[in-house]
Amino acid sequence: MDLKQIRYFCAIADAGSFSAGARRAYVTQPTLSAAIAGLEAELGVRLFDRRARGTALTTEGQRVLAHARAVLRETERLRAAALPAAQAAPRTLGLLPSLPADLVAATLSALRAAAPDQAWRTEDAGGDHLRQRLAAGRYDAILTRLEPPAPGHGQKRLAGDRLALAFAAADRPAGPVTPAVLHGRPLIVRTHCEFLQAASRLLDDWQVRPQVVARTGDDGRALALVAGGVGACLMPDSLHRDGVVHVRPEGVDLVRQLGLEWIGTAPPGIAALAADGLQQVLSPPAGSATPRPARRGAAAGSVRG
Repeated sequence: MDLKQIRYFCAIADAGSFSAGARRAYVTQPTLSAAIAGLEAELGVRLFDRRARGTALTTEGQRVLAHARAVLRETERLRAAALPAAQAAPRTLGLLPSLPADLVAATLSALRAAAPDQAWRTEDAGGDHLRQRLAAGRYDAILTRLEPPAPGHGQKRLAGDRLALAFAAADRPAGPVTPAVLHGRPLIVRTHCEFLQAASRLLDDWQVRPQVVARTGDDGRALALVAGGVGACLMPDSLHRDGVVHVRPEGVDLVRQLGLEWIGTAPPGIAALAADGLQQVLSPPAGSATPRPARRGAAAGSVRG
Protein backbone atom coordinates (compact mmCIF):
# COMPACT_ATOMS: atom_id res chain seq x y z
CA MET A 1 0.00 0.00 0.00
CA ASP A 2 1.05 3.63 -0.35
CA LEU A 3 0.21 7.00 1.18
CA LYS A 4 -2.05 7.97 -1.72
CA GLN A 5 -4.32 5.03 -1.00
CA ILE A 6 -4.47 6.01 2.66
CA ARG A 7 -5.22 9.66 1.80
CA TYR A 8 -7.95 8.63 -0.64
CA PHE A 9 -9.47 6.31 1.96
CA CYS A 10 -9.63 9.12 4.54
CA ALA A 11 -11.01 11.54 1.94
CA ILE A 12 -13.95 9.23 1.19
CA ALA A 13 -14.58 8.61 4.88
CA ASP A 14 -14.71 12.37 5.55
CA ALA A 15 -16.71 13.30 2.44
CA GLY A 16 -19.27 10.48 2.65
CA SER A 17 -19.10 9.35 -0.98
CA PHE A 18 -16.62 8.34 -3.68
CA SER A 19 -17.53 11.31 -5.89
CA ALA A 20 -17.11 13.85 -3.08
CA GLY A 21 -13.94 12.09 -1.92
CA ALA A 22 -12.47 12.37 -5.42
CA ARG A 23 -13.16 16.11 -5.47
CA ARG A 24 -11.57 16.50 -2.05
CA ALA A 25 -8.49 14.53 -3.13
CA TYR A 26 -8.27 16.31 -6.53
CA VAL A 27 -8.33 13.09 -8.54
CA THR A 28 -10.81 11.47 -10.90
CA GLN A 29 -13.33 9.05 -9.43
CA PRO A 30 -11.98 6.06 -11.43
CA THR A 31 -8.48 6.76 -10.07
CA LEU A 32 -9.79 6.91 -6.53
CA SER A 33 -11.97 3.80 -6.94
CA ALA A 34 -9.04 1.80 -8.32
CA ALA A 35 -6.84 2.88 -5.40
CA ILE A 36 -9.46 1.82 -2.84
CA ALA A 37 -10.02 -1.50 -4.62
CA GLY A 38 -6.28 -2.14 -4.40
CA LEU A 39 -6.21 -1.20 -0.71
CA GLU A 40 -9.16 -3.49 0.07
CA ALA A 41 -7.49 -6.35 -1.81
CA GLU A 42 -4.23 -5.88 0.09
CA LEU A 43 -5.94 -5.68 3.48
CA GLY A 44 -8.35 -8.48 2.70
CA VAL A 45 -11.41 -6.57 3.95
CA ARG A 46 -14.17 -4.43 2.50
CA LEU A 47 -13.76 -0.87 3.75
CA PHE A 48 -16.99 0.71 2.48
CA ASP A 49 -20.60 -0.27 1.93
CA ARG A 50 -21.68 1.29 -1.36
CA ARG A 51 -25.20 2.66 -1.15
CA ALA A 52 -27.57 4.54 -3.45
CA ARG A 53 -26.86 7.72 -1.50
CA GLY A 54 -23.19 7.80 -0.64
CA THR A 55 -21.07 5.29 1.23
CA ALA A 56 -20.64 4.14 4.81
CA LEU A 57 -17.65 2.61 6.54
CA THR A 58 -17.90 -1.07 7.34
CA THR A 59 -16.95 -2.28 10.81
CA GLU A 60 -13.51 -3.15 9.45
CA GLY A 61 -13.30 0.23 7.74
CA GLN A 62 -13.97 2.04 11.01
CA ARG A 63 -11.08 0.19 12.64
CA VAL A 64 -8.76 0.91 9.72
CA LEU A 65 -9.69 4.61 9.66
CA ALA A 66 -8.17 5.37 13.07
CA HIS A 67 -4.86 3.80 12.02
CA ALA A 68 -4.94 5.48 8.60
CA ARG A 69 -5.32 8.91 10.17
CA ALA A 70 -2.50 8.16 12.60
CA VAL A 71 -0.27 7.26 9.62
CA LEU A 72 -1.03 10.59 7.94
CA ARG A 73 -0.34 12.55 11.12
CA GLU A 74 2.98 10.78 11.66
CA THR A 75 3.92 11.36 8.01
CA GLU A 76 3.46 15.11 8.46
CA ARG A 77 5.52 15.03 11.65
CA LEU A 78 8.28 13.09 9.88
CA ARG A 79 8.45 15.73 7.15
CA ALA A 80 8.60 18.53 9.69
CA ALA A 81 11.28 16.77 11.72
CA ALA A 82 13.48 16.36 8.64
CA LEU A 83 13.76 20.13 8.16
CA PRO A 84 16.11 22.41 10.12
CA ALA A 85 14.35 24.54 12.71
CA ALA A 86 14.85 27.70 10.65
CA GLN A 87 13.23 26.00 7.63
CA ALA A 88 10.45 24.24 9.49
CA ALA A 89 7.27 24.00 7.44
CA PRO A 90 4.43 26.24 8.63
CA ARG A 91 1.94 24.55 10.89
CA THR A 92 -1.77 24.91 10.24
CA LEU A 93 -4.23 26.11 12.87
CA GLY A 94 -7.91 25.51 12.17
CA LEU A 95 -10.20 28.29 13.41
CA LEU A 96 -13.85 28.29 14.39
CA PRO A 97 -15.42 31.16 12.39
CA SER A 98 -17.36 32.52 15.38
CA LEU A 99 -14.25 33.14 17.48
CA PRO A 100 -13.68 36.76 18.53
CA ALA A 101 -11.00 38.29 16.32
CA ASP A 102 -9.09 39.59 19.34
CA LEU A 103 -8.69 36.06 20.71
CA VAL A 104 -7.40 34.76 17.36
CA ALA A 105 -4.87 37.59 17.07
CA ALA A 106 -3.74 37.23 20.68
CA THR A 107 -3.32 33.45 20.32
CA LEU A 108 -1.23 33.74 17.16
CA SER A 109 0.94 36.45 18.75
CA ALA A 110 1.44 34.27 21.82
CA LEU A 111 2.37 31.25 19.68
CA ARG A 112 4.97 33.30 17.80
CA ALA A 113 6.41 34.62 21.05
CA ALA A 114 6.58 31.14 22.60
CA ALA A 115 8.20 29.49 19.53
CA PRO A 116 9.74 32.19 17.27
CA ASP A 117 11.13 29.68 14.75
CA GLN A 118 7.73 28.08 14.10
CA ALA A 119 5.45 29.73 11.54
CA TRP A 120 1.67 29.26 11.62
CA ARG A 121 -1.02 29.66 9.00
CA THR A 122 -4.76 29.58 9.65
CA GLU A 123 -7.90 28.24 7.98
CA ASP A 124 -11.54 28.69 8.99
CA ALA A 125 -13.90 25.71 9.20
CA GLY A 126 -17.04 24.68 11.06
CA GLY A 127 -16.78 22.71 14.29
CA ASP A 128 -17.33 19.23 12.80
CA HIS A 129 -14.95 19.89 9.91
CA LEU A 130 -12.30 21.21 12.30
CA ARG A 131 -12.12 17.93 14.20
CA GLN A 132 -12.32 15.81 11.05
CA ARG A 133 -9.39 17.68 9.52
CA LEU A 134 -7.44 17.54 12.77
CA ALA A 135 -7.91 13.78 12.86
CA ALA A 136 -6.86 13.50 9.19
CA GLY A 137 -3.62 15.40 9.83
CA ARG A 138 -4.62 18.45 7.76
CA TYR A 139 -4.47 20.65 10.87
CA ASP A 140 -1.78 20.57 13.55
CA ALA A 141 -4.13 22.11 16.10
CA ILE A 142 -7.51 23.82 16.21
CA LEU A 143 -8.76 26.87 18.10
CA THR A 144 -12.38 26.15 18.84
CA ARG A 145 -15.16 25.65 21.34
CA LEU A 146 -13.90 22.89 23.60
CA GLU A 147 -15.88 19.71 24.13
CA PRO A 148 -14.92 16.58 26.13
CA PRO A 149 -11.72 15.43 24.37
CA ALA A 150 -11.49 12.19 22.43
CA PRO A 151 -8.83 9.65 23.47
CA GLY A 152 -5.36 10.88 22.52
CA HIS A 153 -6.47 14.50 22.20
CA GLY A 154 -4.89 17.29 24.24
CA GLN A 155 -6.57 20.58 25.10
CA LYS A 156 -5.64 23.95 26.59
CA ARG A 157 -8.41 26.29 27.64
CA LEU A 158 -7.61 29.90 26.79
CA ALA A 159 -10.80 31.86 27.40
CA GLY A 160 -14.54 31.69 27.78
CA ASP A 161 -17.61 33.66 26.84
CA ARG A 162 -21.38 33.49 27.14
CA LEU A 163 -24.12 33.97 24.64
CA ALA A 164 -26.24 37.04 25.28
CA LEU A 165 -28.87 39.09 23.55
CA ALA A 166 -27.30 41.96 21.63
CA PHE A 167 -29.32 45.14 21.21
CA ALA A 168 -28.66 48.54 19.74
CA ALA A 169 -27.85 50.79 22.68
CA ALA A 170 -30.92 52.93 21.98
CA ASP A 171 -33.17 49.82 21.90
CA ARG A 172 -31.96 48.19 25.10
CA PRO A 173 -35.01 46.89 27.00
CA ALA A 174 -35.74 48.36 30.39
CA GLY A 175 -35.86 46.18 33.49
CA PRO A 176 -35.21 42.43 33.76
CA VAL A 177 -34.79 40.60 30.46
CA THR A 178 -36.03 37.09 29.70
CA PRO A 179 -36.34 35.30 26.35
CA ALA A 180 -39.92 36.60 26.26
CA VAL A 181 -38.56 40.03 25.30
CA LEU A 182 -38.00 38.64 21.79
CA HIS A 183 -41.69 37.84 21.20
CA GLY A 184 -42.74 39.70 18.06
CA ARG A 185 -39.39 41.51 17.99
CA PRO A 186 -37.12 41.67 14.89
CA LEU A 187 -34.38 39.05 15.23
CA ILE A 188 -31.10 38.56 13.37
CA VAL A 189 -30.08 34.89 13.21
CA ARG A 190 -26.40 33.90 13.12
CA THR A 191 -26.60 30.76 10.99
CA HIS A 192 -23.21 29.49 12.20
CA CYS A 193 -24.11 29.76 15.91
CA GLU A 194 -23.07 26.62 17.80
CA PHE A 195 -26.13 26.99 20.03
CA LEU A 196 -28.66 27.49 17.24
CA GLN A 197 -30.67 24.36 18.03
CA ALA A 198 -30.51 24.94 21.78
CA ALA A 199 -31.68 28.52 21.31
CA SER A 200 -34.58 27.38 19.10
CA ARG A 201 -35.67 24.89 21.76
CA LEU A 202 -35.41 27.62 24.40
CA LEU A 203 -37.69 29.95 22.43
CA ASP A 204 -40.14 27.10 21.91
CA ASP A 205 -40.17 26.42 25.66
CA TRP A 206 -41.02 30.07 26.29
CA GLN A 207 -43.55 30.09 23.42
CA VAL A 208 -41.68 33.03 21.91
CA ARG A 209 -42.11 33.86 18.21
CA PRO A 210 -39.70 36.56 17.05
CA GLN A 211 -39.77 38.05 13.55
CA VAL A 212 -36.65 36.82 11.76
CA VAL A 213 -35.53 39.74 9.59
CA ALA A 214 -32.03 38.56 8.63
CA ARG A 215 -29.91 35.42 8.52
CA THR A 216 -26.14 35.71 8.21
CA GLY A 217 -22.98 33.68 8.71
CA ASP A 218 -20.90 36.84 9.19
CA ASP A 219 -20.52 38.15 12.76
CA GLY A 220 -19.36 41.55 11.55
CA ARG A 221 -22.54 41.94 9.53
CA ALA A 222 -24.68 40.74 12.44
CA LEU A 223 -23.10 43.36 14.72
CA ALA A 224 -23.59 46.08 12.12
CA LEU A 225 -27.27 45.17 11.73
CA VAL A 226 -27.77 45.24 15.49
CA ALA A 227 -26.00 48.59 15.81
CA GLY A 228 -28.19 49.95 13.02
CA GLY A 229 -31.36 49.02 14.91
CA VAL A 230 -32.44 46.30 12.46
CA GLY A 231 -33.03 43.77 15.24
CA ALA A 232 -31.69 41.91 18.25
CA CYS A 233 -29.29 38.98 17.95
CA LEU A 234 -28.10 36.08 20.11
CA MET A 235 -24.31 36.18 20.04
CA PRO A 236 -21.25 35.71 22.28
CA ASP A 237 -20.65 38.63 24.61
CA SER A 238 -17.02 38.63 23.40
CA LEU A 239 -18.11 40.13 20.06
CA HIS A 240 -18.01 43.91 20.43
CA ARG A 241 -19.00 46.97 18.41
CA ASP A 242 -19.74 50.56 19.31
CA GLY A 243 -23.46 51.10 19.76
CA VAL A 244 -24.17 47.48 20.73
CA VAL A 245 -24.90 46.27 24.27
CA HIS A 246 -25.13 42.67 25.48
CA VAL A 247 -27.75 41.55 28.00
CA ARG A 248 -27.88 38.03 29.41
CA PRO A 249 -31.47 36.81 29.79
CA GLU A 250 -32.49 35.66 33.23
CA GLY A 251 -32.28 31.93 33.83
CA VAL A 252 -30.27 31.25 30.66
CA ASP A 253 -26.61 30.21 30.72
CA LEU A 254 -25.21 29.40 27.28
CA VAL A 255 -21.47 29.05 27.89
CA ARG A 256 -18.54 28.50 25.52
CA GLN A 257 -15.13 27.33 26.68
CA LEU A 258 -12.60 28.34 24.02
CA GLY A 259 -9.16 26.91 23.53
CA LEU A 260 -6.68 24.84 21.57
CA GLU A 261 -6.98 21.14 20.76
CA TRP A 262 -4.44 18.78 19.19
CA ILE A 263 -3.63 15.09 18.91
CA GLY A 264 -0.60 13.48 20.52
CA THR A 265 2.29 15.78 21.42
CA ALA A 266 1.41 19.48 21.63
CA PRO A 267 2.81 21.53 18.72
CA PRO A 268 5.57 24.05 19.54
CA GLY A 269 4.51 27.01 21.64
CA ILE A 270 1.15 25.69 22.83
CA ALA A 271 2.34 24.44 26.22
CA ALA A 272 3.81 27.85 27.03
CA LEU A 273 0.66 29.89 26.34
CA ALA A 274 -0.62 31.93 29.27
CA ALA A 275 -4.38 31.55 29.47
CA ASP A 276 -4.74 34.43 31.94
CA GLY A 277 -3.34 36.96 29.48
CA LEU A 278 -5.56 35.76 26.66
CA GLN A 279 -8.66 35.90 28.85
CA GLN A 280 -8.22 39.65 29.16
CA VAL A 281 -8.94 40.20 25.46
CA LEU A 282 -12.49 38.93 26.01
CA SER A 283 -13.35 41.34 28.82
CA PRO A 284 -16.76 42.87 28.03
CA PRO A 285 -16.76 46.59 27.26
CA ALA A 286 -18.37 49.17 29.51
CA GLY A 287 -22.12 49.23 29.11
CA SER A 288 -22.65 45.47 28.78
CA ALA A 289 -25.14 44.15 31.27
CA THR A 290 -24.74 41.30 33.70
CA PRO A 291 -27.82 39.27 34.54
CA ARG A 292 -29.80 39.72 37.70
CA PRO A 293 -30.58 36.59 39.73
CA ALA A 294 -33.24 34.53 38.00
CA ARG A 295 -36.73 34.85 39.41
CA ARG A 296 -38.02 31.81 41.24
CA GLY A 297 -40.02 29.64 38.91
CA ALA A 298 -38.39 30.92 35.72
CA ALA A 299 -39.25 28.48 32.99
CA ALA A 300 -35.95 28.29 31.14
CA GLY A 301 -33.59 26.92 33.77
CA SER A 302 -30.05 26.51 32.41
CA VAL A 303 -28.97 25.49 28.93
CA ARG A 304 -25.32 24.51 28.30
CA GLY A 305 -23.56 23.53 25.12
